[in-house]
Amino acid sequence: MKILNNNIIKYKKQRNTIIKVAIICKLIIWIYCLIVSQQLENFDSSTSINALSPLEKPNDSSLILNDDKSSISNLKDHSNTSPIVNFFIKRIFVKWDSIYFIRIAEFGYEHEQNHAFFPLFPLLMNIFGKALYSFSFIHSLSFGDCIIVSGFIISNLSFILSAVQLLKLGYIIFNNSEFAFTATLLYCINPAGVFTTAVYTENLFNLMIFSGLVQVFGGDYYLLEMNGRELGTHLMPLSRKIWCTTLASLFFSLATATRSNGILMCGFIIYTYYSSYITHMARLILRFLHSTKTYRKTYLLKPSNSMDKLPLVNSAFDNSTLSKDLLLYPLLIIIQSLIIILPYIIFQYYGYSRFCNNNNNNNNIDNIDNDNNNFQFIKNGDWPRSWCSSGTNGLFKYPNLYGFVQNHYWNQGFFNYYTVSQIPNFLFATPMVLLSIGSVLSYLRYFINQPNQMIYSTFKSRSKNITIDTTSQLASIGHTSDTFSVVYYSPHLLPFIVYLSFLTIFSVTFMHVQVITRFFIHSPLIFWFSAKFFMNRIPEVPTSSPRMSDSGSNNDNNININNNNNNNSNSNNTGIKKKEESKLKSEYSKKERFERILILSYFILYNILGSVLFTNFYPWT
Repeated sequence: MKILNNNIIKYKKQRNTIIKVAIICKLIIWIYCLIVSQQLENFDSSTSINALSPLEKPNDSSLILNDDKSSISNLKDHSNTSPIVNFFIKRIFVKWDSIYFIRIAEFGYEHEQNHAFFPLFPLLMNIFGKALYSFSFIHSLSFGDCIIVSGFIISNLSFILSAVQLLKLGYIIFNNSEFAFTATLLYCINPAGVFTTAVYTENLFNLMIFSGLVQVFGGDYYLLEMNGRELGTHLMPLSRKIWCTTLASLFFSLATATRSNGILMCGFIIYTYYSSYITHMARLILRFLHSTKTYRKTYLLKPSNSMDKLPLVNSAFDNSTLSKDLLLYPLLIIIQSLIIILPYIIFQYYGYSRFCNNNNNNNNIDNIDNDNNNFQFIKNGDWPRSWCSSGTNGLFKYPNLYGFVQNHYWNQGFFNYYTVSQIPNFLFATPMVLLSIGSVLSYLRYFINQPNQMIYSTFKSRSKNITIDTTSQLASIGHTSDTFSVVYYSPHLLPFIVYLSFLTIFSVTFMHVQVITRFFIHSPLIFWFSAKFFMNRIPEVPTSSPRMSDSGSNNDNNININNNNNNNSNSNNTGIKKKEESKLKSEYSKKERFERILILSYFILYNILGSVLFTNFYPWT
């Protein structure tokens, strides 16, 4: 109980520290952006133009917009824009996608291309903007300014909360305070810092993703190793598992309402129910890949003997009955996956009802009568829209407004972005892509060389499967089971590896690559992999070490023979061994410093450079 209380106290202290660091980081970026925005002229000054509503009213100046009674003069009038809001927020952070979010929050989805942006963030901005505007002392601000302030507050508050959730997730998966804390600190200074300060969806999306992942891995059930529970989704009681996955699906549903790729989180729900099977299959694949290798790795934790000496995972299958695996779990997966996908379906149906309704196609004009005030909404282009039909000549086999908009207006598609003019954007995205690839390849390389470790819960003190031999070896070189860098190589990261692998392949082939820097920060794996380089590293054992022998008994015999033959020779060998270890540690120390400096330089440099580019409307989206 005393240890548990100490863990709780330590977690709360680190949580409070993370909150302070997150706030300080946002303030630093804000102040820095204020300064740099004064030094350069905007590359594109169109953000200073106040666009009017497309609604036209020939006679009367009053109308109803999106069921909200407002006068068109108020909607069009931005003359009372607050100079304070403009100076501290609008002219700095209302750039690129922020313009769309604010526009949608104020006027709704006016145009077809606006449907590239999902509705939760603009909806929250509208709700809180109205609440802010309702206060009498705020009436000096226009409704548009209230929306901007609301979006700025929602974004930055979500960032702070998402950092707390990432810390909690790290505690649950690794049970390692140092590792979880380091990864969260790196998240606070992530290379997309200006986007996590501006009026963007990144922070809200990250908050929903991290909150859902916390529930996927049991939430408070495993937090701080309460009651000595060993992490394993297959070990959770059924009622607890259903409760946690339902909460996770609700968070992921909100993530889908924020950005379309939230639907991919269905894979984590599947993993929760079938983690033992998935881990077992992964181990079999890794063992096969290991058997095809013709070289030997020299990791300290490499199994000293053949694989058959490690326990099999067949016992994991005994925890679930056949009825659960074949009936209950598939039903729960279908229901919870539908919860996650539902916002996407509703949003597509909303677009279909607006642009594909045949009743609204007369003379390309929408006639609306509300409170006897008729006004016209001009429809430009061909109606109904081409994506409304699902014919063989269409781009999609079913009506998909989001897919059409991404391809038609934003030129998203397979290798569409591979042009000479986009080479600078590819260079900007390269560090994050390399970091992503490195996190995946490092994980796979480790487990291909040690496939049997895939059955272990994780390399930490609470793991019941870590051998006494391995623990003593680590302790002999000054490492404990919860401080060495291999804590990253946990079997529980398997779904994260699959997810980030897919995300990387899809992003570099289909998307605008310049968004990758901000797009990938919702993957905790990026920061866990980076944190690995800030942990103590286990050096490779010199070839003279007895650990290089396959048989422990042979090692003992060799040592006895050396002692009997020549004690002086043994003394010399020990001295040589210490020198080799000292040299090896020195080399690793230099390598560690280089890796840490490289990661910190990337994170800090992109914050500095990105803030300059974004705030002055240069190509940094």
